[in-house]
Amino acid sequence: MSVPTPVRRRTLLAGAVAAAGTASLTGCNLAKGGNASKAGGGVTLNIWGGVPNETGPDELCQAFMDEHPDITVTYTRYVNDDEGNIKLDSSLTGGTPIDLYFSYSPQRLFQRAAAGVAVELTEKIAAEDDFAQFTVDAEPLGNFANNGKQYAIPASRAPQYVYINKTMLDDAGIKLRADWTVDEFVEVARELTRPKVFGTLTAPLIARPSIGPDYLYADGGERSNLDDPRFAEEIGLALSLQKEKIAMDRETIIAEQLQTFSQNPFIAGRIAMLIQSGHITRSIKDTDEYPHDFPTACMPIPSPHANQKGWNTGQIGDLISINPKSQHQDEAWEFAKFWIRNAGTYMVKGGRLPSLQGDADEDQILTDMLGDEELFDMDSWRSAVFDPKEKLPVDTIFTAGTEIDTLKEKLTDQVLLGDITVDKWVKSARRQSDAAIEKAS
Repeated sequence: MSVPTPVRRRTLLAGAVAAAGTASLTGCNLAKGGNASKAGGGVTLNIWGGVPNETGPDELCQAFMDEHPDITVTYTRYVNDDEGNIKLDSSLTGGTPIDLYFSYSPQRLFQRAAAGVAVELTEKIAAEDDFAQFTVDAEPLGNFANNGKQYAIPASRAPQYVYINKTMLDDAGIKLRADWTVDEFVEVARELTRPKVFGTLTAPLIARPSIGPDYLYADGGERSNLDDPRFAEEIGLALSLQKEKIAMDRETIIAEQLQTFSQNPFIAGRIAMLIQSGHITRSIKDTDEYPHDFPTACMPIPSPHANQKGWNTGQIGDLISINPKSQHQDEAWEFAKFWIRNAGTYMVKGGRLPSLQGDADEDQILTDMLGDEELFDMDSWRSAVFDPKEKLPVDTIFTAGTEIDTLKEKLTDQVLLGDITVDKWVKSARRQSDAAIEKAS
């Protein structure tokens, strides 16, 4: 772990040291020694999150310290992958002083709550008038709860979009409808496919957009729903697009770790379309690291059925929790509230749309998110980002959720690598997920 020189509260925070590996940690504004609970006679709050320091967290932490001069904030970045999450979990259960931390999926959140490393926030959230959308009985749901209890508050909306190389789109003479379907997406991907260019990295999903919340479960969570025919349709579509060389082959995706670094082939012009959340806008803007000159257009996730708006395949995210071991839980809650209310000002430039818009207006959000108009087709982004019909699913059942996600990914890899059939996927997914649910129950 890199420990930079302490920075004065009212001095602009410097960028963090670049991560040296997938589980590397970077910190900002560390008190001397890195683990002190006091600094300058006040409190030090230690926060762990997965967003790079320089893309919003440093400035947000500085703004909080400006308003609370007796509190010093340490933000440590962990990479949100398996190795990074294991590092966070071991630090939470060990002796590392962590006051607040972020989880990036409800499954991991509730695993941490079950392990006793997350304070219940249900009553605290309900006590804040402007947090009504996050309460346990909000309609529609805007926060995750398990058995009526909440252990985090979401700082961001993380919808997924379809990123499109607009130069390729224009060269092909293709005009798109905002309410396009999966079938139309496939036809566009086919038209954009050319030698050394895939029309899309992966196939669009069908099950989640069709079913919405709790799509993995049937009978109220008593068994899995992976034998629903829409899962087989989804896997079959992915296999057919790969065979036609419209979607990139799974061997390359795995070999180049494109599940994590999906922006690389898109910005390099190896694929024409990419389904991903807003965080990769920061890579598109970084033309030093990712040189390119084509503008990126944005489309909503295609709907499985015509004339029926599907559920978005993203979710609410950046789930802030407080560690029960924290000696400064009141100050930690003040910081959590500040982050939620000010994310629209500081976090958007890193591609994080705020869950609570606050004082930030749409024009400012779009400008902060995208920056250079030459790199983005602004009209298409405005239409997609502020789509009033967008629906983000908020799940309520999480039994064996991490295990089910893992086995789904493993079995899908096996289908696309040619090791098993789609029918085998369905049978194995249902059997293994039911076993995981029964064990967890």
